[in-house]
Amino acid sequence: MNTLKKRSEFLAVAKGGRVNRRAFVLQGLKRPHDGDPRVGYTVTKKTGNSVVRSRIKRRLRAAVAALRREDIPEFADFVLIGREAALTLPFQNLVSDLKSGLPQALKPGSPHRRGKPKRAKDAAQTDTAPRRKQG
Repeated sequence: MNTLKKRSEFLAVAKGGRVNRRAFVLQGLKRPHDGDPRVGYTVTKKTGNSVVRSRIKRRLRAAVAALRREDIPEFADFVLIGREAALTLPFQNLVSDLKSGLPQALKPGSPHRRGKPKRAKDAAQTDTAPRRKQG
């Protein structure tokens, strides 16, 4: 399977669908032109030191390699963002989470980003005290 290498490719996939799992976050984007599916791997520094991050990436690569060709949707790009739970989760569970998440990440209804928390209307109405002007 081909891998994503350029930052612009990762940013393009980030605009697509998103699926959260215990061991990773899966982002997916359908490509209009034909070609083999591509996968990118990333693990942030807040997850751990370089040894831990490399182990997580190796487990994610092995999970993708364990999938059959027909399990991976064609004409799509995916990014796996590794979490620390990828080290402790049993490998078969990791593969099954990945297999179930691939088609879901391509659905247009899957959320891209977390939005701002919505304020309750009643909380806004009870705040009737006059505000002081700054300056």
